[in-house]
Amino acid sequence: MKKVTKMIWSSLFLLGLGLNPLFAQVEETVQELEIEKVSMWEQLMQSEQGRLLLLIGGLLLVLIVLMIILAVLMLKTAEIILNKKAAEKGEVRISFYKQFKQKWITGKFKPVDKQGDMMLDHDYDGIREMDYGMPPWLKYIFIGTFIFAVFYVPAFLIFDIIPDQQTEYQASIEEAALRAEARTKAGMVQITAETAELQTDEEVMKAGKVLYKKNCAVCHADDGGGGVGPNLTDDYWIHGNDIKGVFTTISEGVPAKGMIPWKGNLSPKQIQDVSNYVLSLVGTTPANAKEPQGEIKKQENAEERIEENVDELPEVEEVEE
Repeated sequence: MKKVTKMIWSSLFLLGLGLNPLFAQVEETVQELEIEKVSMWEQLMQSEQGRLLLLIGGLLLVLIVLMIILAVLMLKTAEIILNKKAAEKGEVRISFYKQFKQKWITGKFKPVDKQGDMMLDHDYDGIREMDYGMPPWLKYIFIGTFIFAVFYVPAFLIFDIIPDQQTEYQASIEEAALRAEARTKAGMVQITAETAELQTDEEVMKAGKVLYKKNCAVCHADDGGGGVGPNLTDDYWIHGNDIKGVFTTISEGVPAKGMIPWKGNLSPKQIQDVSNYVLSLVGTTPANAKEPQGEIKKQENAEERIEENVDELPEVEEVEE
């Protein structure tokens, strides 16, 4: 029977080791698919890998339940067989549960007629103390703290294997920044007009140009000179001429003038890319430029603003020595 019990516990232990990588993979997948206002269940159901993981997880849960039921039935059967053999021999047998309880939880109690030997001399208002040892589970935990300290103290204080709280905090901040950057590059962050960024990266320009040629050139011409839509290369603007204004115009559209809202066809990342490309067209020379529309709104250059501010400073009179 001991062999059977060991086999059952070994099987459960190995199954637990097998589940650890799966749970780690599920957690990693969920973190990679993290999107605002989307539940974990929806994230997993949206991908084939997520649905496969859910199926495997469900099958493993069913397998665990079946193994537990099988283990209970085997223990019950063994109890009946062993109790019957003990009764034939005229012996009193302790059940598996009581054996487990004595070894790991309560410990063995002395018979009542022998408990007098355990009485201590300590007496408090007629109440005498009995010299019982601590419960096994508490004793093992107490010993475990010493074993843990033997490895933890040198690792923390001497070898710096375990980082302190400040180091962990800084590492978590850096990790969060890297994850945010990765999600931004993957287009998984909910970009809005308020969070849209002015970018001049080559990859952004290439992506924006492709989107422009595919969706915008039909109304604004390939070179941005205008057609059905206004000229995008001059300094005249009907709406905002910064990244937020262009992002809003493309996202919400101008239905009154025939421009559809593109937020239903393009992702926020794509709208940001094409907005940056549109702004890059300002100052270029199209083949057939359409007449100006709207109000003149020049895009200020940082260097020009600095020079203007310097020119406006009052002159400082020289002080004769």
